[in-house]
Amino acid sequence: MPIKIAVAGVGNCASVFVQGIRFYSGDERKGLWHPNIAGFKAKDVQVVAAFDIDAGKVGLELSKAVFAPPNVARRYLSLPRSKVIVEPGITRSDVAPHLSGARLERSSSEEVSKKLEAAGADLLVNLISSGSSASSEEYARAALKAGIGFINCTPALVLRNNKLVADFQKAKLPLIGDDLMSQFGGTVFHKGLLGLLVKRGVKVSKSYQLDVGGGSETENTINEEIKMAKRAVKTDSVATEVPYKFETIAGTTDFVDYMGNDRTSYFWFEGNSFLDSGISVDVYLRSSDGANAGNVLLDVVRATYRSMKVGKLGTMGEICAYGFKSPPKPAPFEGAYTKFAALYVR
Repeated sequence: MPIKIAVAGVGNCASVFVQGIRFYSGDERKGLWHPNIAGFKAKDVQVVAAFDIDAGKVGLELSKAVFAPPNVARRYLSLPRSKVIVEPGITRSDVAPHLSGARLERSSSEEVSKKLEAAGADLLVNLISSGSSASSEEYARAALKAGIGFINCTPALVLRNNKLVADFQKAKLPLIGDDLMSQFGGTVFHKGLLGLLVKRGVKVSKSYQLDVGGGSETENTINEEIKMAKRAVKTDSVATEVPYKFETIAGTTDFVDYMGNDRTSYFWFEGNSFLDSGISVDVYLRSSDGANAGNVLLDVVRATYRSMKVGKLGTMGEICAYGFKSPPKPAPFEGAYTKFAALYVR
């Protein structure tokens, strides 16, 4: 039985994810972190609906829309014609900066809900732009009304809306998030090095992470309000790796258009050890945003579907802690992964 998902936001992350589903539709496993999650393979995931507000994507087959401007994600493979046509999405007064001045196509949450039902979707995956918090919550309500689960990959703090959380619990539907954490992106890399320093007895005093990238996600994030909100999420996430207070900052500093969907993260760590001798680390990481998200998103989709179908919504916390920067109950990554793997990795 396929896992039928709908995608809100046909941007760079969606582009690479759709390509990945196609790439792993056979027996190919190259680059695939977990071939089997909760009894499901990558080929069991099927996109049955897609939504966007950019008029340049609305009305296109999904196989074409994922490569339409302003997307800059790499074309890893050719996609066959798709039966899925991108439908107008939801937007409130929080249109992303990169779409200011663009022609937009809008739907109401009621219309989106009806289309989700008609498509037979099991889950709605929210991949819209950073800073669109009101729109993200509206997509969640559309999923709730359609009787399906909702996965929030954006920095919008949907799971801090107590009323929404209670409504999903009452309906016995999964509400997962917030802010997807890449497989080996800046946040988990930062967390990993902090955890290693602590385990080796180094007293960490300061750290920072400065991200520079291309693509519309980074372009949106340099907006001052969005930048500070996302910085708070990242900073809180990395701080969970250290069992005492220390100074740390993590966030995006600039947008460089010719970097495309790539991102460079610069890190600095300072601490003290034996005889109060100083230790400092300088390092940088280069990665591709869309591809870096693919494995984790695929894991989250399969685990969420399994939990929903067997009625074990109590395991939602493990999924959130494993796959997201701002889960309801933050946890150090190593422990979060161990719990997730025990439940879902086959």
